[in-house]
Amino acid sequence: MVSQRLRVLLAVLVLGAFSQVAQAVLIREGLVVFYGNEVSLGAFYASWLFWLALGSVGALRWGEGRAVEPAPALRWILLALPLVLAGQVLALRSVRLVLDVSSSEFVPLGDLFLSLTLVTMPSGLLLGLAFPLTCKALGEAGQGADASESGWVVGLVSRTYVADALGALLGGVVFTFVLIRWLGTLQTLGLVTAALALTAASLPAQPGRVRPSTWLPWALCLTALALSMPPIAARLDRSLETWRFATLQPGMDLLDAVDTPYGHVAIARLGDQTSVVGDGQIQQSFPLPREVERQAAYFYSQAQGAHRVLLLGGYPGGLAAGRLR
Repeated sequence: MVSQRLRVLLAVLVLGAFSQVAQAVLIREGLVVFYGNEVSLGAFYASWLFWLALGSVGALRWGEGRAVEPAPALRWILLALPLVLAGQVLALRSVRLVLDVSSSEFVPLGDLFLSLTLVTMPSGLLLGLAFPLTCKALGEAGQGADASESGWVVGLVSRTYVADALGALLGGVVFTFVLIRWLGTLQTLGLVTAALALTAASLPAQPGRVRPSTWLPWALCLTALALSMPPIAARLDRSLETWRFATLQPGMDLLDAVDTPYGHVAIARLGDQTSVVGDGQIQQSFPLPREVERQAAYFYSQAQGAHRVLLLGGYPGGLAAGRLR
């Protein structure tokens, strides 16, 4: 009985970690697609919390008048969540293409709210369903000695919240300081998939003959680990990055891109001009011959005839060369 309770608490912890990682991944993807528009943050959290609440209400309605075994249901939710998250990432990267928004425009607010509401729906509903199911599973695992104690219900809810909060803390720390620094989006999804699949495998399946939920966690885990191998992951990540960049800045050739703790940064080229693209928007381009000529002339006019000049920055843009002409 204790072992069963620990397994359910582990599932709660993993779900908390997944929730935090999923939010971080989707928010970062949204900031790139919506050009860093902070309105998307409010739209995301409003939609996320709405679907969580609706999923929890749905779990209550689902359990009325029918015998629902929480552990097998949790297995299916754990197996579905990583696939849903991968689909949400692809959906967000396709928003500008579907809405036919050019690279010089912001996504209109109505379309922004609608797209985020639809994108956050699957994982929000599933996580909302999962929380009441874990409470029910813990209640069934705690029947017996604990059920006779006066505060066992309070302890049940407290353990659930503590495990969920610890999982969220762990997910946030690992994503910020490990995953985003050393792994790409695809490898992050692969590791998340493997963790969820192994957690699902630890929960009891429905008794009887061998069902898909028995072998599916192991198949999903092995597939995720295979796709996370550096040669495969790097190639797939590059293909997905090129596809997304084509919807953000069509016509430019992507040279390289990297996810940092501070945002998404890409280097692209158009003709002889190289640009730094941050969160989907062009931040800096060089060379800019006319701009360099104007700056060099301005600085020269401030101290005509100067023999020594201290220049801080501007080297990639050619300001030093323009000043020496």
